[in-house]
Amino acid sequence: MNGNRLIACNRDWTGITVIDRKGKPVFLDYHQISEIRFGYYTVTRLFSKKTSEKIEIHVKGSSKPILVLKPMDWDHFEQYKQEITKFAKDNKIRLVEFE
Repeated sequence: MNGNRLIACNRDWTGITVIDRKGKPVFLDYHQISEIRFGYYTVTRLFSKKTSEKIEIHVKGSSKPILVLKPMDWDHFEQYKQEITKFAKDNKIRLVEFE
């Protein structure tokens, strides 16, 4: 995987590697992913609300999706969205954009 990227697609576009919250890489084959969603995520703090973009990767058999938020990697987030969109379309994975 390239340096400090959070998401990377493999060469034949049949799997992705995602860095989880603990910093460990998780490889997901296309048949393990049920849905990918792009949307917005709001974090509420004591006196403020911050909204940012998110990528949700829903894995079959898991109750919680894998979340990648824009503040986690400002520099590569748009590239992640492009790669994930191509990955989803190539592998016929349901893609839901901006809820």
